[in-house]
Amino acid sequence: MVNEVVFRKGVRVSLRPIERGDIPMMHRWFNDPEVTQFLARTFPLYETEEEEWVENLSKSKTSFPLGIVTIQDPKLIGTVGLHEINWQQRTATTATIIGEKDYWGRGYGTEAKMLLLDFAFNALDLFAVLSRVIASNGRSLAYARKCGYEEVGRLPQWFRCQDGQRRDQVLLMVTQEKWRPLWIEYLQKTATIL
Repeated sequence: MVNEVVFRKGVRVSLRPIERGDIPMMHRWFNDPEVTQFLARTFPLYETEEEEWVENLSKSKTSFPLGIVTIQDPKLIGTVGLHEINWQQRTATTATIIGEKDYWGRGYGTEAKMLLLDFAFNALDLFAVLSRVIASNGRSLAYARKCGYEEVGRLPQWFRCQDGQRRDQVLLMVTQEKWRPLWIEYLQKTATIL
């Protein structure tokens, strides 16, 4: 049975809460070196760890991970999340992973991130959102920039990749003010498609 819950809906993807039924899919993704090559994940991920993580999601008020689901053929293809929310400063960080490789480089991450930023800026009224990207992760850098993120710093050789090479970690930030025109443009494009 397909999970019909929709938290945010775009043209090609929707976002919804992560559920127990997603565990086998995420377990596969987070043990695939090709999927995790830009994550700080070195050790195997056991299904019991994933179960525990999913069970504790509802307890957090500073982290909101969501599933990315295709609309045309409802399929979970990845996750996107708002994390480390600082309610006093009105800031947070984001992270996205497209676990299904057939969907890489096709704009699904960009749309999912725009929908997440709608939640961050329009619903939660956050001021700014930070993202950390490994310098060699061209796809993530490209879609972050499409969503309005700008480079604000680098940590030289901060990340040791699976190939043993060290890479810079790029710090990207988008403010509500910089993002808002992109959201208006997104809504206008969405209106013409629907």
